[in-house]
Amino acid sequence: MRIGIIDFGTNTLRLDIFETEDREYRSIYDFAIYSKIVENTVGTSLSQDGIEHIIQAIEEHQQACRHYRCDRVECFSTASLRYIDNAEDVLEQVEFRTGMKIRMISGDEEAEYDYLALKSISDSESGIGCDLGGGSIQVFTYDKNGPIKSASFPLGSSRTAKRFSKGNVPTEDEISAIEKCVGDSLSEEGFCPCGGMLFAMGGTAKAIQKLYNATIKKGNEISLKELELMMKLLAERPDEAVELIAEVAPKRIRTLVPGMAVLSGVMKKMGCSGMEIHAVGVREGFMESILNDDTKPEPSLLDLILGNI
Repeated sequence: MRIGIIDFGTNTLRLDIFETEDREYRSIYDFAIYSKIVENTVGTSLSQDGIEHIIQAIEEHQQACRHYRCDRVECFSTASLRYIDNAEDVLEQVEFRTGMKIRMISGDEEAEYDYLALKSISDSESGIGCDLGGGSIQVFTYDKNGPIKSASFPLGSSRTAKRFSKGNVPTEDEISAIEKCVGDSLSEEGFCPCGGMLFAMGGTAKAIQKLYNATIKKGNEISLKELELMMKLLAERPDEAVELIAEVAPKRIRTLVPGMAVLSGVMKKMGCSGMEIHAVGVREGFMESILNDDTKPEPSLLDLILGNI
């Protein structure tokens, strides 16, 4: 069976096509189109040009799904539409023009999917995880039974770059302002320090790992001290920083360092010594939830009767 999953995010509209057999699955196609949500937001609404761009991107992904003969195609949105006033209009236009029904998932649902994705590749029974996108960051604590506390904050890498950074690379003062905003936001939601490592997911985290691997050493673990040093050096030499980031992650020149500051702010507030970066996220968690639902046995007639008494 082949399942196409379109993740409608603030930075990208990414399609993953998974081939499944029993409880196993593997990605056979992965392609992203930049969604341009922040650039096409006027006030707090997505412009018609922005909507047209989304429709064209979804149509391109649908063509890929037909080419790969997908048995099922799902599309969900995360923070891309949570903070848009005309989200319902976007959903209606997309469905009318493409036939694709976009499912808007809540912050709690996103945390559950992130937890399922993390659980599929990590044997850690408890800790703190986060998924940093362009529009928001999802932060959650968890134990062996699932997420304990979660919250979504409009502090994604694109939004923080637009809000805090005047240039392509934020200054040290701007980095400090981002970290403080993140820490204050976590405090307002009642998050308390728990120590250990931060399990980081999302495109920005993966781009940070690429930069770390290219400049310091190979691996997916980055200490808080190493991250702070990287930000300091990049902020001190912005012109060289732009050239370096352009080689590693050319589409994230303006957003990479703000994203680093967001993750640094989470680690400082939560008392984490560093972070582990994992190449999974909400799409893999969404896939896990589909497989979980598909493997649940159909309720018997007796169960249905008892459930309605």
